[in-house]
Amino acid sequence: MIRALFLIAFLMVCLSSSYYTIIGVQCLINAIAVLGLVLVSGYTRQIHLGQAAFIGLGAYTSAVLMSKVGMNFWLTIPCALLLSMLVGLLLGIPTLKLREGPYLAMVTQIFGEIIFVLLINMEGVTGGSYGLAGFGKPVIGSFRIDTKVKLLFLTTIFFIICFFITARVTRSKYGRFFISIRESQEAALSVGVNTTKFKLLAFVICSALGGLAGVFYSQCLGFLSPEQFRWNISLTLISMAIIGGIGDIDGGVLGAIVLTFLPELLRDFSAQWRMITYGVLLILVLTFLPDGVISLIGKKPSEIKKMLKERTELLFTDERAKRRKQLKKTIRT
Repeated sequence: MIRALFLIAFLMVCLSSSYYTIIGVQCLINAIAVLGLVLVSGYTRQIHLGQAAFIGLGAYTSAVLMSKVGMNFWLTIPCALLLSMLVGLLLGIPTLKLREGPYLAMVTQIFGEIIFVLLINMEGVTGGSYGLAGFGKPVIGSFRIDTKVKLLFLTTIFFIICFFITARVTRSKYGRFFISIRESQEAALSVGVNTTKFKLLAFVICSALGGLAGVFYSQCLGFLSPEQFRWNISLTLISMAIIGGIGDIDGGVLGAIVLTFLPELLRDFSAQWRMITYGVLLILVLTFLPDGVISLIGKKPSEIKKMLKERTELLFTDERAKRRKQLKKTIRT
């Protein structure tokens, strides 16, 4: 119920002006991509820095099939999903067998740069550095989705489907396997959990969500360029998940909305200052709200104050001095 009310309020804000409608579509696109990151980084604790590459794969797959082949928009969606899942599978098989270390982060970051180089050099297909435009719009019978308001509602429908599927996965036995991997891979292995298999499953789902987000990204902008899918975009997406609450799909969506609207509020500042703001916000959340902004939802002001106070004491109190103080107090008594 609360989610439905929040979604209605979000749509009302987006429909208040044409500008906010575009931002709303971008929020939902980012939210779909971040849902995948919550599965990989939040539930299996694997650092993923290549989601922008999968968004690029989905966007270019849909755009190229529509503009070069003349394929219907609806048929490009399964094509984009299948390609993203296949690439995710091939990328994840050798990487996710390693149980520890930042290997997935390194591989996915490099993969993002490889996709960027390919998009530039495959000029005959992707348009290279000149970009790609002129692809069609979704059509349902005689109804043409050719405005941002119509695209907002279409993206909302697909976001709800993705959210529902992701929520079902996290509440199923697969979600429990993911959590066991997050808590301790060694313990999960000791009770017979195939950690590689389930990490790979999470990564493939994440790749599919990235590809689907890319399909709607191409429709939102109407123009694609390789620079739109550099690895720094992946860093922004993982920041959304962390700030919202990377261990909770609701938190991931909240973070996507906050960090999509925030640059618009900071539009008068330079790109450098916007990045500094991102960094400071990320540090503050990691410091005082390790479970993300979502951890504040549903709490009373007194509870929030107490939580922040305890966190501050934990961070800034010298543990040895605290122990000495407790010991002296014990001796006196």
